Amino acid sequence: MKCEIQKYKLNYSFLKHLILQIIKKKTPIRLFHNYFLNEISIEGNILDLGAGNHSSYLNFINKKKYEIFFADKFHIKKKNFYKVDLENQLEVDQNNFDTILLFNVLEHIKNYKNLIKEVKKLLKPEGKLELFVPFMHRYHEDPIDVFRPTHAYLEKILIDEGYEVKTTLIGVGPFTVVSEILLKYFKFSILQIPILIIFLMFDKILNFVSKDYNNYYLGIHCSCRKRVDK
Repeated sequence: MKCEIQKYKLNYSFLKHLILQIIKKKTPIRLFHNYFLNEISIEGNILDLGAGNHSSYLNFINKKKYEIFFADKFHIKKKNFYKVDLENQLEVDQNNFDTILLFNVLEHIKNYKNLIKEVKKLLKPEGKLELFVPFMHRYHEDPIDVFRPTHAYLEKILIDEGYEVKTTLIGVGPFTVVSEILLKYFKFSILQIPILIIFLMFDKILNFVSKDYNNYYLGIHCSCRKRVDK
């Protein structure tokens, strides 16, 4: 299965997004994923799984006639909350959700194949799973950081569990990847903004001459649909 590459232009819309996100202390991987989420639409019963209070990405997703639920191992002060153990069976209403969001969670789960299987049980027939994991990204405990799947391996896991999968590589290009590492050492936004823009310009140029440009990416977004025949 051939994956897609996140596309963006260095136009007013993207640069405005970039500047506002950096001012809000967002890293390049968050910045790029949030921009991509403008293309995602959800409706009905939504479950935000494992994100706790770190769900600012909900501001970027297109939402229609929805009710959102939250589930995590730590109790959070939010309406419609389930306390769950992400390493084991999920004690949540099965076949109840139109879409489940699983962002920046799977890399922290030792029993990650089981979590994907459990998520499928919670989805309605032909329900959707929107999944994001980092790839070229620093080690970050929460409380443990387990693995970094390639897009090919992540697709295989999802297809084997009975999902139809559309994969998009987020934050593509060697200079973009390097920016995720370097920008944290520039404490002031006024410095981060021009550096990141210059790096992105380099990647735009490199894209025309490099044969392995697409092998460097910050993260992977998979838009999945539950197959009714499995």
